[in-house]
Amino acid sequence: MIAFAILNIETGTFYSESLILKKEAEATGQHWGFFCVIPLFARRYARHIDALRRSQKLSNKSGCVCAVVALP
Repeated sequence: MIAFAILNIETGTFYSESLILKKEAEATGQHWGFFCVIPLFARRYARHIDALRRSQKLSNKSGCVCAVVALP
C-alpha cells in the first residue's frame, strides 16, 4: 500500500510528528520544527488529498514550499 508524506522542497526534510524526535531535540536544547531528514519518521497519510491539504496549510503557515511525495 502506498503512503504519502510531505517534503519541504527547500530543505529536503519531511514533515514529522514524531515524539521521539521532539524529545531528542528538547534534550539537546535544539528547536524542533516538526521536520526530519529520514523518511522513516515522516508523518504518513493514507490518502493523497489529506497530505495535500496539510501540505498547503504548512506552506501557508511557514512560507516554505512543501510537496506531497509517495512512500513505499
